Amino acid sequence: MKSKSILIVEDNDLNRKFFENLIGQIWEFESALNGREAIEILEKRDFDLILMDIQMPEIDGITALKRIREKNLSLSPVIAVTAFADESERDVFLSQGFDDFITKPIRPKEFILQIQKTINGEKPKIFKTKSTTDVEAVVLDKKVFKQLSKYNKPDTIQQIYRDFMEEADQLLPAINSDFADGLYEEVSKNCHIIKGNAGTLGINRVYIAAAKAEKESRQNQISSLDKSLAEMEKEIIIFGKYLAEETIFNP
Repeated sequence: MKSKSILIVEDNDLNRKFFENLIGQIWEFESALNGREAIEILEKRDFDLILMDIQMPEIDGITALKRIREKNLSLSPVIAVTAFADESERDVFLSQGFDDFITKPIRPKEFILQIQKTINGEKPKIFKTKSTTDVEAVVLDKKVFKQLSKYNKPDTIQQIYRDFMEEADQLLPAINSDFADGLYEEVSKNCHIIKGNAGTLGINRVYIAAAKAEKESRQNQISSLDKSLAEMEKEIIIFGKYLAEETIFNP
């Protein structure tokens, strides 16, 4: 019987499934799609640790944590999950009441170790995250795939990568439509989703292209954004073909 329980609070379907697959092998878990659901769940039961995404609709992670503490719903440690922070911002999260934070893209081994240390009351080890300039420009990072394979069954791995493609195929038309309408903030948000998912799964060339498109749309660099979006779409198509043909996904 699993002795510890974790509440996963994550609005992104792929990330949530990813967390559930990793955490479920070691600990009991329950999932919430946003901060509001997390509060409702905590009104009924407590957990040994809360994994809280920061960027969520309705109630974001920081606001959710404040309400949880104000209502005395839980005193358990809370780990923030974010794609926007680096180690220099650790004190910012600690000052908001978080016990630690994990940056996306997630690396399975480091992710598990960080949760283990936090749930056991140990001081977490600081893991440095890579910038896009440090990421090897390959279709698939085999080291990341190897880590994922260690913590997931082959059919689960295949489904996670298929889920990535399905979501990307849904987001691309929305991105192109929003770009045509001048809705650059929406373009940035959806590029951010693709970037985060690609980074977690080691789909490096998509990750690099999506990061560039996200940055340009966020900063209204319109003159180069059209080309960057086309590059991101091209890399997603390339990975789709790789997924269909590469034997590593069908051992």
